[in-house]
Formats: sequence, structure tokens, C-alpha cells
Amino acid sequence: MASGEIWRDLMKNENLTQLVYNLCCGNYCQNELIQFINLAQKISISYLKYQETLGKRISSNTPEAELELSDLALDCIAELFARDENQHFPHLKKYYLTKFSENPHLTDEETLILTRRLIVRKTKQELSRIFRDRDPEGAKIVRNIKVAIRLSNDLHLFREMGKEYVYLCEEKNGKNFSSQNKLNKYLRRQQLPIPEEILREAFLEEYHYYDSVSASIRRLLQKLVSLRQYQNFISLEMLVKLFRHIKLDTTKDWLTSIDKVLTPSDHLELKEMEGFIDIVMTKMWNRLDSQYLRTKKLPSEKAVIYHKALRDVLYDLIQKRDTSSYYRNLKFYMTHLSQKEYRQQERSIFEYLAKLAKKEFRKYLYEML
Repeated sequence: MASGEIWRDLMKNENLTQLVYNLCCGNYCQNELIQFINLAQKISISYLKYQETLGKRISSNTPEAELELSDLALDCIAELFARDENQHFPHLKKYYLTKFSENPHLTDEETLILTRRLIVRKTKQELSRIFRDRDPEGAKIVRNIKVAIRLSNDLHLFREMGKEYVYLCEEKNGKNFSSQNKLNKYLRRQQLPIPEEILREAFLEEYHYYDSVSASIRRLLQKLVSLRQYQNFISLEMLVKLFRHIKLDTTKDWLTSIDKVLTPSDHLELKEMEGFIDIVMTKMWNRLDSQYLRTKKLPSEKAVIYHKALRDVLYDLIQKRDTSSYYRNLKFYMTHLSQKEYRQQERSIFEYLAKLAKKEFRKYLYEML
């Protein structure tokens, strides 16, 4: 985490304890405040980079990534530097003055340790809040899955390299294996992960709309256990992805989204609309081929992804999903796509095609009226 660099930088500027005490008591100058903010930012950036080494996607893969992390770190620690009417920092005072009262003779090294704990804890809290605000739907799904697992006797989580994985174990007496060795023997780590497309098909086969979250997970993992050529566990991230997009592949989810009991006539209308989607998607592929593939404006792999995502856009339309977004439609097939990359590289072409597809689709819908 480059903590050694932070430590060495700090040792070049001694009297950290006195600096912190001055900030807490309001007897500080602007240079001292800047010095402490710079230190806090370095610690926060260090933690964010460490999370990225564990596989969490925090910044984009662009030349501006370092600047993004720097800005994000400042966002995460900003609340610590909120001032009251006396220009004091209440958050810093509450934390440090308690420590000073417990040990009036803190060394600079001990103060650095306390500072690192404070900054890392605050960065964790704010990072969670920022991502929750960016993706409230995803945060809700994660929460529901974790609650379902916690309340279940046979669904379990384990953490590895910063990621969480879910597995099914129906052993009696207890939620966890008695030892790590037993868990390692149970998990089929030597097998390959199940390909995403096969996993998605298995989830769709086993999914029942009226099942609880835990029942849906259990059905999928039972299927996974039976497929002995693959690992018998999946990442929490993949489960979230499956639940988020199940609406795109199940008619039952569509039926509940319009909040009414469908008549046989409604079912016929649904089938008719799905037929219209097929017609429109054929036309959109012809457009992709003539306008983008032959002119080499798009590689064939991306054209296929665009075509799949455009179909999802039309399904969102008939499901009346007001909260759907083009970015999420595309990200389902381009899992590492960031908002910034979408705006810079994909948005203009994909949203142009999406508008054309919706316009064409509405022509057929008007015929049904």
C-alpha cells in the first residue's frame, strides 16, 4: 500500500503530534492545515490503490486514473475537515482529543498510526456511500443477497483476494466448516469457473419469480454442484449481475412490472411485441453491418455486443422500465466498462442506434393500437 513511502515522507516533517494538537485546538496556520490534508490524502489514495490490487474497480484504465483517485480520496476525507463556527474541526477533535487524554505522551509514530486508522476508516465509509449513490439498485441487490445468506443454514460466503464468493453446503450442525482445510477440500478450486453464458442459462432455467432470494441462489448452486466439471462456487459480484438482469430474460418479471393480471389477449400482445422486437433487431443488424462493419467503424465483436444490448433496450421499453439506462444495458456485456469510458468511447454510436431502434419499434407498436 506504499505505507512505507507515507512513513518516510512524514519523517521528513517531524512534530506530527504537535501539528494534530494545533488543528484540534484551533491554533493552526494555513500551511499546517495543507500539510495535514496532504498526508491524509496520501493515506486515502494508498488505501484506494490497495483495493484496486484486490480486484475492485475504482478508477478507469485511462491516463487520468491517477487524478481520479486523487479526487476521490479528497471526496472521501472531506467531511473530516468540516469546520464549526469557531473554525475548529469537530470530527478531528472528537477523535484525537480522546486519544490524547488516554495517552498525553503520544509519539509522532503513534500519531501516524492513529491517523492512518482514522483516514482508512473514513475512506471505507465514504467509498461505500459513493458507490451506493452511484448504483442504488446494485446496492439493494447486494444487501438482499447478504441478508438471505446470513439467514440461511446452507448458503455461505468466503472471502479471497478481496472478493466474496458464495457456495452451498448442506452439512448438518453449523454454518461453517470446522476448519479451513475442510473448506478447501469441499470447494472445487482445481476446476475451471463456469463460463458466464452457461451460468446465465442455468440461472434462467432454475429461476422462479415467486421464489425468495435464498431459494433462487440455492437452486442455482445446486445446479452448479451437479456440474462437476466446474467450480462449485461463484462470486457475489456475479450473483448481483444475474439478479440485476434477470428481468431481461424472463416473461414473469415483465408480467409483474406492469402490476396487473394478464388476460389471454395480453399474452398474445406480449408475443406480438416480442415478434416485433425480432423484426427490429434484424433491421438493426443490417444497419450495423452496412454502416459500421463494412466501413470498419466497429469491430465485429463490439457490433455483436451492441446488438445484444439494443435488444435489452427494447425489452426495457415494453417492461416500462423508467429507471433503465443505456450505460447499464451495455455494461452487462462489457463488464469492465466505466461511466467515463462509456461517455468517451461508446455513447455517441450506441445511443444513436438505441434511438433508431426505439423509433422503429414504436412504429410497430402503433399498429397494435
